[in-house]
Amino acid sequence: MNNDISMVISVMDCDRPGIVAEITTGIEALGGNLADLSQTVLCGYFTMILVADFPAGTVAGEIENSLAGNSPAHVFVVEGRGLKPEIKGNLDAYVLSAHGKNRAGLVAQVSRFCFNKGINILDLTSHAAEGQYTMMLQLDLSDIGSIELLGKELEVFGKENGLTMVLQHNDIFRATNEI
Repeated sequence: MNNDISMVISVMDCDRPGIVAEITTGIEALGGNLADLSQTVLCGYFTMILVADFPAGTVAGEIENSLAGNSPAHVFVVEGRGLKPEIKGNLDAYVLSAHGKNRAGLVAQVSRFCFNKGINILDLTSHAAEGQYTMMLQLDLSDIGSIELLGKELEVFGKENGLTMVLQHNDIFRATNEI
């Protein structure tokens, strides 16, 4: 029986080469095994969140202290209670793009729309440039009864909020956007 314990690790620092190597080397040295990782740089600030499995008895504070000692980055570790492995087969993933004039509250409006419809946001990225704001959201629509009805509701929502919104199945999005 596997008694490993999952830990969720968040890392933040001014962007520079070597952060991923420092943190993952530290995890390896503690006997950890990476399960999932997402990393990006926002306005010159490095952010990473990852999940790693460690031998039973490993304590979050021990990992945090060890990783922080190997890197000047800010490291925060919590036990990942209730984590579920990703189930790709049952997922009905769609990509929603939303584009409009930049203003405060756009992400809040779109995420509230999703919440009110029972839609789980799996991934979200956004960018503001030259007065425009663009969001790309990967959504789990497994529990949505009618994609067509949702499309109509998104069209109304977009018009009411000055947004151009396009909903595509994840497979179609990937096929049309790969290099």
